[in-house]
Amino acid sequence: MSDQQPPALDELQWRAPEWIQMFGLRTDNVLEYFAQSPFYDRSSNNQVLKMQSQFNGPMMQQQDISQALSTMRGVEFVIAMSNPASALWIIRKQNRLSSTEVIPLSTYFVINENIYMAPSVYSIVSSRMLSTIKSLRSALVLAADNLPKFSSTMGYSYNLMAIEDDEQASERLQEQMMARALASATQINNEEIFLDVAQTERVRSQTPVLNISGAQSSNADTDRSAIGAQRKRKPKDR
Repeated sequence: MSDQQPPALDELQWRAPEWIQMFGLRTDNVLEYFAQSPFYDRSSNNQVLKMQSQFNGPMMQQQDISQALSTMRGVEFVIAMSNPASALWIIRKQNRLSSTEVIPLSTYFVINENIYMAPSVYSIVSSRMLSTIKSLRSALVLAADNLPKFSSTMGYSYNLMAIEDDEQASERLQEQMMARALASATQINNEEIFLDVAQTERVRSQTPVLNISGAQSSNADTDRSAIGAQRKRKPKDR
């Protein structure tokens, strides 16, 4: 059989729907619901009071449990915050040293019927540092691959694959720039051709009008001279 370690408590989500169906979930019984989970410490003062009230008298209410815990010393679970409207409760595990002095040990969230353990500051910082170190290591390895390497026997050596990749990227960039320049020059040339064609058509449309008007004026002058000549000849015939 393979030895399998239990999952870490801060990675565990626990729920008991059958318990909720039977008793419901309220502020006065949320600690009892929490006691069914693996987050609960059976050696805590809450368990001691529960056993005492079970065999020595009626079950203690939440207010009585809080007052009794303040007179005891050791590990205990208390409700740090409750919001029944949102079905949210925060339970704190703490070590009581006196009636006014406690040391927080861990914090738990009861959301609807799910119970989570809040991660500690140490686990959060260590996780963030591990992620940062991993990213830095990857960046340094990538940078080191593109740097020349030196040995006493071979001298400097270079990573030709990285150099080829850089050259190919530079060639692709030059090709893109040339294609853009060619497209821009083609567009300018097309615009110039269009302007020349439009100007030629404008000149052609105006030239016939000028010729017709000139021909009409010359024909009118010829008609006037012919009429004048006829008028001069008529008296001689008589």
